[in-house]
Amino acid sequence: MKKLFILLFLFCLTLSCTPKKSVTIYFSKMTDTDFYLVPIKREVTGSDVYKATLEALIKGPENTDEGNAVLPNTVKVLSTKKEDSLLIVNFSKEIILNANQVGVSSTTEALALGSIANTLTEFPEIKMVRILIEGKRNGDIDGREIEDFWGHIGIREDLSRNENL
Repeated sequence: MKKLFILLFLFCLTLSCTPKKSVTIYFSKMTDTDFYLVPIKREVTGSDVYKATLEALIKGPENTDEGNAVLPNTVKVLSTKKEDSLLIVNFSKEIILNANQVGVSSTTEALALGSIANTLTEFPEIKMVRILIEGKRNGDIDGREIEDFWGHIGIREDLSRNENL
């Protein structure tokens, strides 16, 4: 019995066995007159639950009933770092360079930023979110100003939960 336990333990270590966690992510929906965010439950695994949750958000909806993607599916989460109740998220440059994949407008930008903030503030320990792109909060990447994000709202300030989306 002891050998079986040791083998099972070693098996889990080699496969990085981590328990699944139920999280809530937000996709967008639209009607003829309105755009809004809808909460969707997902199961994620990984040692960094914040990163795994964002990766589920980037992956997008599993079907059209769940809504629409809010971020380009080419985006990578480079890192997350928690400082008190602030979560700092470092995305790859594709978040601004491939924004046309989800449509660029002031509405889609508000939905994308609101989706990130609302998804991460579902964790009770997170109250604010700061977005970095390629490790930078401002500056230029391939001719695009980081702080402008998609050109309408920008990411000059930390994000907080927005229940009005």
